[in-house]
Amino acid sequence: MIAEGLSYEDQLQNYQLAYQLLKRKLRTSYVSQLIKSISLPEIRDIHRAIHQGESPSSGLLPAIEAIPQVRESMLYISLFASLYRGASQIDIRAEMDVSAIIFAWDFFCVTFPNHVRERRPYGKVRPANFSEAWVVAQALKIGLAALHYCKSCHGDHIVIYNSKFPPTCQICVIDQLRKRENTPGLR
Repeated sequence: MIAEGLSYEDQLQNYQLAYQLLKRKLRTSYVSQLIKSISLPEIRDIHRAIHQGESPSSGLLPAIEAIPQVRESMLYISLFASLYRGASQIDIRAEMDVSAIIFAWDFFCVTFPNHVRERRPYGKVRPANFSEAWVVAQALKIGLAALHYCKSCHGDHIVIYNSKFPPTCQICVIDQLRKRENTPGLR
């Protein structure tokens, strides 16, 4: 069934995009928010077809403030956010770039193949799944997080406002903690 007002080509592009997002197991509610021409029940059916009958995840959607549980998680989130910003040809603070999110996530998965998890328990490597990566990109767009350049270590770091971590470069903080642990007499 073709949605009213959409050409056949546009409808096919929407289904292709839904397929790309659902094969990475993006939560169906996010897909439904993005692609209005496909109903939520149909999106769930597509998910089940792609994943051999597996139902889509249910429950609460991840919140950006809850994703980093340990300081090391901030390093990986910063890396993903930097990959996303580098892959995007638009201002990620103004709109989400879906193709850049997909590219950054795929690169992230190749870089950390044994750390990506669909279900709990999650490790230190975050985002742990594509839905968390989506939430990071969303937070950058709506201002719940920002990517900053550190003049000390010359790297990008993410600041997640209202998280338990102070808005400083966590790379430098971890480096300082390591140096302190390795210096005799300072333990």
